[in-house]
Amino acid sequence: MGISTNPLLFIVKASIAIKTILAFSLYRTGLSIRKLRQVSRHNFVILMYHRIIPLNEVGEAVQAGIYVRQDTFERHIRFLKSHFSIVPISELFSGKAGKSCVTDNKPPCVLTFDDGWYDFYACAFPILETHQVPATYFLPTDFIGTKDRFWTDKLGYLFAVRDNRVSLQKANRSSANCLVNQLEKLKGSIESRLEQAIAMLKGYRNEEINEILSELSVRWQLDPSKPDRAFLSWEEVREMTQSGLITFGSHTASHKILTTLTDDEIHDELMRSRERLIAEQAVDPSFIPFCYPNGNYNKEVVSMVRDAGYNLAVTTKKGWNHVESDLFTLRRTGIHQDISSTEAMFACRILNLF
Repeated sequence: MGISTNPLLFIVKASIAIKTILAFSLYRTGLSIRKLRQVSRHNFVILMYHRIIPLNEVGEAVQAGIYVRQDTFERHIRFLKSHFSIVPISELFSGKAGKSCVTDNKPPCVLTFDDGWYDFYACAFPILETHQVPATYFLPTDFIGTKDRFWTDKLGYLFAVRDNRVSLQKANRSSANCLVNQLEKLKGSIESRLEQAIAMLKGYRNEEINEILSELSVRWQLDPSKPDRAFLSWEEVREMTQSGLITFGSHTASHKILTTLTDDEIHDELMRSRERLIAEQAVDPSFIPFCYPNGNYNKEVVSMVRDAGYNLAVTTKKGWNHVESDLFTLRRTGIHQDISSTEAMFACRILNLF
């Protein structure tokens, strides 16, 4: 099952190839770097990372859009130190970003990471320590210190194991759930099917998604659990807090998309996460940032986040921010391996050229 059976995947890969060539041309002529130097010091960029993983852990069951290789990440840090003032996220709340904190005529940059993966501690934190670079990590507090996994990770694992089980028997009847039938009929590589499946399911409530995963596990005779842990422990969180480099924030308690919940459920997610972060001594109670799961929010959700005692919130809307931007709808530029594997592509991504 290759590219020939996946026209969408072929288009994506072709697009990345074109962007690679374009980025190289802009970088070689110096245009992208000159563009960076022209950015107003009153604008700042927030970069959004998820997973930092070593080359030997890259596989089709890992979403292409959520990881950067460890060697690539180190190149990113070197590039950012040359062209930006990398500042803690608390500088945004204090109003210093883009103003008094910038003394070298470089635009401010804030590094953020989502989801609480263990590989941040194993792969990203040592690099940040070596270079003494600050970053912010948004934690879904119910998952920290557990062996649980996100439903997206479980689904990718199911697809991967199913493909590798030659003796696996197909279910001999269709499901009463049309989504289960659609998932079983997906074609193409694991990467392609996983992206399609996530797009299909992410608008549903977690309870419905878990029911689908449970049925798939039974139909495919597979266990979606894995023996190793995916998330940080609270001991690791406290160690990184004490380093003075890492600021932790909330990514809700259970990582549910807030716009799919009732007001009472949203309030519970916000307060439970905030209280756990404080209880585990992961944050300074006077400053706790927030991150909307999947970037989904509306006016009501923003108001509830503010009222819950958070000091700012980041979205997944792409673009730069200005010193007068709304602190509860801050934009971020998503970074993943495919579109940042070289300095040239990384520069173009930060500049929103693609």
